[in-house]
Amino acid sequence: MGRILSGISKAIVIGVILFMLSAQKVNAQEFRNDYQVEYFLNESQNIVTARVKFTIRITNLTSELYVKQFAISFPLSFEISGIRAFDDKKEITPKLEEKDLLRKISLEFSDPNVGRGSVNNFYLEFDQQNLFVTNGNIWEVIIPTIENKGNTDYKIIVHLPSKSGKKISISKPKPDVISGNDIIWNNPTSRTIYAVFGDRQNYDVSLVYHLENSKLVPVYTDIAFPPDTLYQKTYVSSIDPEPNEVHIDIDGNFLGRYYLKPRDRKEITYKGTVSVFANPQDHIIEYEQREKKQERSSLTAQKTYWELEKTPQIEKIGNNPRDIYSFVVSSLTYDYNKVGAENKRLGATGALISPKQAVCMEFTDLFVALARMRGIPSREIEGYGVTQDPRLRPLSTKSDVLHSWPEYFDTASGLWKPVDPTWENTSGIDYFSAFDLNHLTFVIHGEDPAYPPPAGAYKIGDSKDVQVTPVSDIPNEYLKLSFSELAIPKTINDQKNYKLSFKVRN
Repeated sequence: MGRILSGISKAIVIGVILFMLSAQKVNAQEFRNDYQVEYFLNESQNIVTARVKFTIRITNLTSELYVKQFAISFPLSFEISGIRAFDDKKEITPKLEEKDLLRKISLEFSDPNVGRGSVNNFYLEFDQQNLFVTNGNIWEVIIPTIENKGNTDYKIIVHLPSKSGKKISISKPKPDVISGNDIIWNNPTSRTIYAVFGDRQNYDVSLVYHLENSKLVPVYTDIAFPPDTLYQKTYVSSIDPEPNEVHIDIDGNFLGRYYLKPRDRKEITYKGTVSVFANPQDHIIEYEQREKKQERSSLTAQKTYWELEKTPQIEKIGNNPRDIYSFVVSSLTYDYNKVGAENKRLGATGALISPKQAVCMEFTDLFVALARMRGIPSREIEGYGVTQDPRLRPLSTKSDVLHSWPEYFDTASGLWKPVDPTWENTSGIDYFSAFDLNHLTFVIHGEDPAYPPPAGAYKIGDSKDVQVTPVSDIPNEYLKLSFSELAIPKTINDQKNYKLSFKVRN
C-alpha cells in the first residue's frame, strides 16, 4: 500500500484487486491506471468547501486478467460526506471501512469490460469540508497526492468559484496551467501540493514582556519588537508603557530600551498588526541592496551553535544553498517527543551527533553553520509559525511555541532568502524555492545566535505572552510626528546666517 504519513500530509493510497483468468503472476505491466482529481470550490460565509471528483481510468494491458475491484483510502482527518460512486454503466454502492486511521472506500465494477486494451472507469464523488482553510483574507490548501502512481497519467484540477476574485500567489510545485478559474497540475511527483490564494496575510499580534531587575543598581534593558523585513510590515497600535528610547540594531531588529530601578519590575504590552507578503516589498528591496549586508564578515563567522569541523561527510555536500538545504532536510529527523519539554539547544555539531533529536533550532543551526563554512552569509530568524497541524508543521519547544528558520543571502538578487528545512522535513512541502504567509519574524540573529531574545521569551513564571490571530483588515496607516524644543529667532534679515534647531519624534 505504500508508506503512510501522519496528519493531512498522508497520501491517498490506491489499491487494486485483480481477478486473473489464468494462474499468472501479476506485475505492473498488466494494467494501467490513469487518474484525474477535480476540486470544485464553493465559498459561503468565509468557509470554503469542495466537491471532489475522482475519475479513475483502468486499461487492461493483457487478455489474461481484468480488474474487478478498486480501493482508495483517505486519512480519517478528512471530513468527507455525500459519497457517490459510478462505473461506466450505472451507479454503484461503495463499501466503507475504517482502520489504522484511514477510511477505505472499495468499489466493484457492475459488469467490467474484459480483454486486452479494454477500458473500465470509476467515478467517485464526495464533499470535503476541511481541505481548504480560510485564514484571514487568504485560502490555504495542502492537497495530498496519490502514492504508487507507477505507469500512469495523473492530473489535479482546482476550479475556483467564479466570483471569488482569489488568485494563486504561492504554489509548490508550480501549476502547469492557470486558465481563468482553473488551475491544473499534470503528473505531480511531490508528496503534497501546497497552494495559497491571496498575496497578503494580516495578523493581529499581542505580546507581553516581563522585565525584572534583581540588582541593587538601576539598569537599562532592551526588548525586541516585531521588525519590518523584506516580506513583513508592522503596524504598531500601542506599546504600554512606551520605551525610554528606541533604535534599530545592525541586524534590523526594532529595540525598545527601558529603565528599571533597583529591584524593579515592568510589564510591557505590545499590540499591533503584522502583514506578511508573498512577494518582496519594493522599498525594502532598495534598502537591502543599498546596505550590501553580504559584505559583513560577521555573517560568515563561526559562532556558538554555528560551529562545525570539516569531516568527509561535510566535504561531500555541495557549495550552494540548495545542496546545504537538501542535506539538512534529509539528515535530521524531527523529534516530536521534545515538543513541550525543556529542551537544550544542541547546535550544529550536536545536531549531527544526534540527528534524530532535532527540532527547528537544530535544523536552523545546522543550515547556518554549513552555509557560513562555505562563505555564504546566513542568519537565524526566530518568530512564530501559524499552523493548523502541529505534526505537519510543528513549532519549537520554546516559550509560547515559537519557531525558527534560517535565511541566506542570495548574491544574484542581492536579497535575503528565507527557507524552512524543518517544515519540509515534516510536511514534504518545498520550503526552499518558495515560502508561505505563515511565518512571522520576531527577531533576527545574525551577529549573535541568541540575542536579542524574541517576544515570548521575556517571562516571569508560566504565562501565555504571545497571541497571534489572522484577520482580514489592516489598520489605517498614518504618520504621527511631534516637534519640540524649537528655537526660532523673532526677526531675521539677509545680513546674518541663522541656525534653526528642533527635535522630531516619530
